[in-house]
Amino acid sequence: MDDYIPDNFDFSFLYDDDDPSWLDKIKVEIEQLEGFRVEHNELILKVWHYGTEVGACHHLGSYLNITPTLINELAKYDLELERFMCDEDIYYQLITPKSIKHPKIRQHLHLSIQWDGWYCPNSGYINGHYFCHHHNDLHGNYIQLVHNCQIYLSFSDFTPDHIKPYFDKIWQELLETEYIRHPKEIRIGSKVANYLPDGYKAYRVDGDDSQCKVARSKEKYCYIKRLRDNEYYTSFSTNWALQPSIKSSSLREAVGAALRMIAEM
Repeated sequence: MDDYIPDNFDFSFLYDDDDPSWLDKIKVEIEQLEGFRVEHNELILKVWHYGTEVGACHHLGSYLNITPTLINELAKYDLELERFMCDEDIYYQLITPKSIKHPKIRQHLHLSIQWDGWYCPNSGYINGHYFCHHHNDLHGNYIQLVHNCQIYLSFSDFTPDHIKPYFDKIWQELLETEYIRHPKEIRIGSKVANYLPDGYKAYRVDGDDSQCKVARSKEKYCYIKRLRDNEYYTSFSTNWALQPSIKSSSLREAVGAALRMIAEM
């Protein structure tokens, strides 16, 4: 008894349709248009128009899968790709775009940040959800957000759309406050100014928020540097490590050292 062969059996493995191949024919036709570039291997053909990918074909043996975007883009330049494929006996079908479900984003979402200074200068709550700013050598600066008991990281490629506005708001405020600075943190210059007697002023040092300039006049001044909590240095230069400096264990002691240093000038 003869073996039964179904009507829809694919015989494509028995013949070679690559001489010339369907993809080669399509490539020659498309590249006649200005600005179009085509690349393909045995299975996939991709088309670029002035560097922007506009569509693709997928060789499935007995027919091609064609993206509708390619058909539409070529039609703008008077190339009817479907008519061409019919004339050349190229079998094809259009790829039906899948239904993409986008999460609902509250367009008028009001985001409010409450900073939490006791644990970390850049931690707090955004609309009741805890977040914290971190830094490491692998990811650089990033945000960790706990939203409905789920942890999200700002460097992740899989952040849901409804979480992104939270990151955007936090980044905005962190950038405005120079990352490691709490918005309500008082600069060292302002703290020093509270201890200074009349006739003295404290100035910010550009590029270094950890120190300030204490001056009585243009000629008489020095600098106070905060290295870490309870460790301050008073020096005639901003480069306190290379100049003679006085170490203090509190800001009040550092200001006293600065006043004595200026008085002796």
